Amino acid sequence: MTNTLSPLRRLWQPRMPLFWQVIVLNLMSSAMTSALMVIQPTGAMRGLLTLFALLNTLAGWWLLARLWRETAPASQGDSHVQSPADQQDR
Repeated sequence: MTNTLSPLRRLWQPRMPLFWQVIVLNLMSSAMTSALMVIQPTGAMRGLLTLFALLNTLAGWWLLARLWRETAPASQGDSHVQSPADQQDR
């Protein structure tokens, strides 16, 4: 069970500022999308809100990928990670 949850634990890092930036960007994207649905603006306002929501989502994904890379486990110290040579021996 712990092996299946370990990738999610890499993302749940409340002590890292990057984690909170991802949360804020995702909340802002949700708010902009909700505003598009509720207010139903026309013309340039619709395009501007859509562009901001998409850019916000892309920035959130980029920060999430950065968080994922920064919290990668060290391959030398992990006993559950097998190298290709270990896999061939078994």
